[in-house]
Amino acid sequence: MLTFLLLAAKIYSQNNAGSINSLISNTSISGQWFLGLSYDTDAEISSFNLKRGYFTIKTKLSDVLSVRYTQDITTDREGSDIGNVEMRLKYLYLKLDMKNIEALRNTYFEFGMVHRPWLDFEQKLNGYRVQGKMFTDRYNLTTSADFGITYEGLLGGEIDRDYQENVSKDYPGRLGSFAIGVFNGGGYHALEKNNNKVLEGRLTLRPLPELVPGVQLSYSFSYGKTNTVLSNGDYSLNLLYLSTQSRYHKLMGTWYTGKGSYDDDYMDQDGFSYKNDGYSVFAEIFIPETGLSLFSRYDKFISHQESDVEQDTFISGLTYTFIKNKVLIHYDQNKKNEQLVRTVELALEINF
Repeated sequence: MLTFLLLAAKIYSQNNAGSINSLISNTSISGQWFLGLSYDTDAEISSFNLKRGYFTIKTKLSDVLSVRYTQDITTDREGSDIGNVEMRLKYLYLKLDMKNIEALRNTYFEFGMVHRPWLDFEQKLNGYRVQGKMFTDRYNLTTSADFGITYEGLLGGEIDRDYQENVSKDYPGRLGSFAIGVFNGGGYHALEKNNNKVLEGRLTLRPLPELVPGVQLSYSFSYGKTNTVLSNGDYSLNLLYLSTQSRYHKLMGTWYTGKGSYDDDYMDQDGFSYKNDGYSVFAEIFIPETGLSLFSRYDKFISHQESDVEQDTFISGLTYTFIKNKVLIHYDQNKKNEQLVRTVELALEINF
C-alpha cells in the first residue's frame, strides 16, 4: 500500500509539476510568537509561559483570489484541560480583491472566519499585543475574528512611499481607510447561540496627509445582541480613536461608550445589558539609533451595574526592537474596585 501511494505521488508530481511549482511560489508561511516570564507580585508566583502563538499560511489562487489559514496557539487556563497548550483556528477565509473594478480599487472582501474591523487596525498601530490585550479586548468589549463577511479598503489611494518605509506600511490609505462587516457575534472561539448577527464597522480619516501624515481619527461601532440564548441582551459599542505616529513616537487616545459585550459579560440575572464607558491613552517614545523605546498606557473602564464595577489599569515598560522582533520588560497593574493585581514580566515577540 505504501509503495502504491509513493508511486502515485511520483506520477502525480511528474504530470503536475507546473501546478505544484506555481502553488509553492504563490504560498507564504509566517509565524508570530509571544513568550513571557512573569512574576505576580501579590501572589508571589513566577512562571515561564506561552502567551500566544500564530502560524499562518497564505496562498494566492489567482489574480484576485487568495486564501488564509491561521492557527491560534495558547495555554488553556480553565476547565479540565487547564495548563495544556491548545490549538484552534483564528482565520480561515477566502479573500476577493476588487482591484479590477476601477471604482472599487484598493478594496477587498473576506469570507469565512475573518477579521472584525476594529482590533486588527488598532493592533497594527499599537504594536504591543505581546504585552497584553488592547483596551476593548482586555475588557471583553469586542473580539478580533469571527465567522462572517468583511469588506474593507483604503481611501484616496496610497500615502507616499517614504511614510510607508520609515513609519508604517499598514493601512496606508492617503485619506484613511474603512472596514465593515456582518458576523455571528460570539467570536472565533464560540458557537452561535442565537439568530442575531452583529454589524461592526470602522472609518478612519487622515485629515492632513501631506502636512502630518501620521495623524488619524477613527470611529468604530458594533450593534447587535450579546451571544447568549437570552433575547434581552443588547450589545453596542461606540469608539473614538485619535492616533499620531512618526519614526520617533506613537500617541493614541481611545474614548468608549456602549452596552453589554459581545459575549455574556455585563448583564443582569434577567439578561439585560449594563451600560459601560471608559477611555485609554497610550504613548511610546523611540530613542534614536538605539532600538530602544519607552512605552506606557492607562485605562479607565466602568460598568454601570447595581453597584459600579470600576477598573483602573496602568502599564509601563522598556522595549528593545531587533530584526522585526522585540523584547520588553514591563509592569502591569490592574485595580478592580478594591482588588489589586500587579505583574512584572519579561516578554519576547518573535516574527518570521
